[in-house]
Amino acid sequence: MTTPSGSCGVAFKEWAGVCEALGRGRQSILLRKGGISEDSGAGAFVPEHPAFWLFPTAVHQAQQGLRDESPTLATGPTVPIRLLARVEHVRRVVDEASLPALENFHILTPETVRNRFHYREPGLWILIVRIWRRDPPIAIETTPGQAGCKTWVTLDQPLPMDGMTPVLDDREWAAVASRLACILDGAGDRPAAIDRGIGAE
Repeated sequence: MTTPSGSCGVAFKEWAGVCEALGRGRQSILLRKGGISEDSGAGAFVPEHPAFWLFPTAVHQAQQGLRDESPTLATGPTVPIRLLARVEHVRRVVDEASLPALENFHILTPETVRNRFHYREPGLWILIVRIWRRDPPIAIETTPGQAGCKTWVTLDQPLPMDGMTPVLDDREWAAVASRLACILDGAGDRPAAIDRGIGAE
C-alpha cells in the first residue's frame, strides 16, 4: 500500500452525509456531473486534483437525497477536516441501466442519481476513491472564499497527510475495487487518464 505523504492544500466540498459514509467504508465512489474535470488533450478525463481533503457541507443536502440517515453538521466558524480521498480510477457512465449496479457503493437515492445523470445531458462521472482517516480531525476556520456552491476550495494552509489510516485495509479495498471494475468496465464510454490499477497498490 502506498500511503499518502507530504501535504495537501485543496479540498472537495461534499455533502456531510456522503463524507460520513466514505469515512465508514460505506461508500467508495463519487458521482459527479461536472466541476471536476479537465481534458488531457487526448480525449481522456483528468481530475483537477488526484488527491484531496473532503470538506463536509450541508449546502443543498436534503435528507431525501440520501438512503442512509445523515448526521447533523454543526454550523460554526470551523469545519472538521478528517478524510483524505485519492482518485484511483475514473469512468463516465452513459447507460442509465448501469446505475442500479452501483447502489451498494454509495448512499444517494435512486432519484438523486437519476436527476444528476439527466441534468443537461445524460451521463455521470464515477470516481473510485480510496479514503484515509485522520483522528482527531483538524478543525479549520472557514473563509468567505470557501463559501457557496463550488466543488473545490483552497485551504489557507496545506494540511499534512502523514500518519493517516486507510478506511479499508488492502484486502477490503482490493475486493471493493475489483467489484467496481467489473461494473464500470462495461459501462464506461471514455478512457480514464488516471488509473492506478484498481485493487493494486
